[in-house]
Amino acid sequence: MKYLALILVLIAFASCRKVIDVDLNEANPATVIEANYTAEDSTIRVFITETSNFFSGDSEPTVDDAVVTITDQAGNSQLVPFISEGGYVLENYIPAYGTTYTMTVLSDGVTYTASCEMHTLIPQLGILYDYIEPGPFSGDGGYGVAVSYNDPAAAGDFTSVLISKNGYQMSGLNDITLSDDQLTNGNLVIRPLFVEIFDLGDTVEIELRTIDEKIYRYYNELISLTDPNSAAPANPDYQWENRALGYFSAYPSSRQSVIIQ
Repeated sequence: MKYLALILVLIAFASCRKVIDVDLNEANPATVIEANYTAEDSTIRVFITETSNFFSGDSEPTVDDAVVTITDQAGNSQLVPFISEGGYVLENYIPAYGTTYTMTVLSDGVTYTASCEMHTLIPQLGILYDYIEPGPFSGDGGYGVAVSYNDPAAAGDFTSVLISKNGYQMSGLNDITLSDDQLTNGNLVIRPLFVEIFDLGDTVEIELRTIDEKIYRYYNELISLTDPNSAAPANPDYQWENRALGYFSAYPSSRQSVIIQ
């Protein structure tokens, strides 16, 4: 824990790609599909909406009559049942690591498909933390944390990290830490998380997700849009065929928690 302060001076740079301009045409609503397959609880969760009039301020209407299926690499398909208010959930769908899954959504006569590989879990080694003196980036001071893990020997690993503080998950775009293994392949990784300063007695939980490269790039593009130096409002590249917005992500998670003391 004591060498975390030395590591906190290092900043990881994430690559960004060019993004597509937003179409604010009121007459052209788009389908938005947010699909997650979490190996941690073997559950698929899909949420489908239609974009509303950009200038109206109305909430996005949900899509409750879509046909949603998941197909594994062997061609076996299973229905993801509708639950309520745009939500479709399939439980006890046991994952196979290294398998590419295809999600298909049939809505209003249009078929949308997206594929994602369920990569092998990267386990955490533990949460490191150390005190940071008051300063321009740490305010009145407090404890900074870092995630640690061994990067697999094979190149091409991508991760995202989410932090929970005292049971509350910080899941805004600027709270997500994305990493690739271009500079760390096959090595011990100790990555500071510049998201929150913690106090004595705080409970910190870190979720390390092993994600597909296309999801890494998707979130990189979204995060780039929050940069005040970004050129203009834009959308990330389409993840779904037939140009639905949103994504399909299949991933395993490793969780660790610690109480700052």
